[in-house]
Amino acid sequence: MEKLWIVEERKDKRMYRRRCGGSDVLTFFFVSTCALLFLLICSILYGTRTESPSLPPLVREVMPAGRCLCEFSTNFACDTCLDCAANQVVLGQNATEEAGNWLFNYKRDRNNYALDEAQCDSAFPGQYEDIERAVKVRKRWGKVTEADLSSFDLTKGMVRAMIYDRELYVIETFLVDNINCQKALASLSAMYRAILAAPPDSDIPNIEFIFSVEDLPAQPTKPMWSLARRAQDHNLWLIPDFGFWSWDMPSIGTLDEVANEAVQRESIEPWDQKTEKLVWRGKINFAPKLRRALLDAAKGKPWSDVGQLKWTDPNFKEQFLGPVDQCNYMFIAHAEGRSYSGSLKYRQLCRSVIVSHKLQWIQHYHYLFRSNGSNQNFVEVERDFSDLASAMEDLLDHPEKAKRIADNNVQVFRERYLTQAAEACYWRKLIRRWKDVMAWEPVLYQGVEVGERMRRTQKRGVRYETFMLYEQHVQMEWPKSGR
Repeated sequence: MEKLWIVEERKDKRMYRRRCGGSDVLTFFFVSTCALLFLLICSILYGTRTESPSLPPLVREVMPAGRCLCEFSTNFACDTCLDCAANQVVLGQNATEEAGNWLFNYKRDRNNYALDEAQCDSAFPGQYEDIERAVKVRKRWGKVTEADLSSFDLTKGMVRAMIYDRELYVIETFLVDNINCQKALASLSAMYRAILAAPPDSDIPNIEFIFSVEDLPAQPTKPMWSLARRAQDHNLWLIPDFGFWSWDMPSIGTLDEVANEAVQRESIEPWDQKTEKLVWRGKINFAPKLRRALLDAAKGKPWSDVGQLKWTDPNFKEQFLGPVDQCNYMFIAHAEGRSYSGSLKYRQLCRSVIVSHKLQWIQHYHYLFRSNGSNQNFVEVERDFSDLASAMEDLLDHPEKAKRIADNNVQVFRERYLTQAAEACYWRKLIRRWKDVMAWEPVLYQGVEVGERMRRTQKRGVRYETFMLYEQHVQMEWPKSGR
């Protein structure tokens, strides 16, 4: 048997030293690896959760890129989108409505939920690009079946609903908290408003669908309506996010309310009185690598008013800037969060230059973005903000260019594609085109038998108007919560 101990004779004593075998080497490497992994995990957790403005070099090195680096970003080549929209705006300024030549007028039509289909198509070209993309996908892959919808295990933030005879029904929900409920109710309310306001001769077909109000869709490979998607999420159909209805956040409320306040603010503080700085406020731990890159790129620059928000900071109120307060600045930075960031649309209500990194997440109206040319309406930089300084210097050196971009931003977004009329038109187009890819006809009653006598069993779902009156605990898991 192998000796485990080595005996060493010294002058006045005998010493025993353990022989180092193969198992000892393995133990050493195992313990060392565990220690390194523990250090790595702690460093990552610290880097992604801390609100400290600076990080140790080791933490910076090991912190994962996450959404700061991505395989896909939204680069659209849509010749029928913004160019057509911009041309109609120009024509509209010098044209009169003769011989039935209806033209969208911002002051008159911005809150008109009842535009007919022809008016919607005329007023908002390019708005429906992602719907048409999704239709093409289903034409290649086959229509959506009832089995496809039934294969869903409803997870956090999901709602199954139906439109039948121009009425909205809620069939099933899985909402886990108050925020989930607020978002789902806002989306249902916006949908209901678009259906209710539709002209009597407008086509509102019977459809059944599932939508999610989570920032990160849990089942992106299935045919579902979602707030945002990545370029590779081919099966997702985009809906306007809940904030188009309203958002229960400080200084926000309804989208048109913020737009009206932005117009009022700019009547007092026009472009030439705006602060010539880049402004941004947000929580860095929503997307640590990405948002820290913004803070680092802007740190110490004379044109920067970029800072983070800490909800627990006693000076939070002084740090906080509402969406209209940001309109006081010529330049507004944008950074995505856990997925898309709902704050972008509020920033686009300002007559300011939006400076954004290349976006990974697509929302329904993003096809109208233009980062170059005469119709440029925002400035695009790299996702690590490595060229932010040069972009800002160019804008400051060419004020006429900055003013043109800011004016285009207002003309395209605040005065057209972020209006409530545009949102209602989008919902109705989505409903009609979803019907075109459905392989079955929804039924209001289960187990209908037709013969000498007609027997109707259980009615499916509950009307939106009734669902809105339920207590929150009932709304969260309908119908499991039971009534």
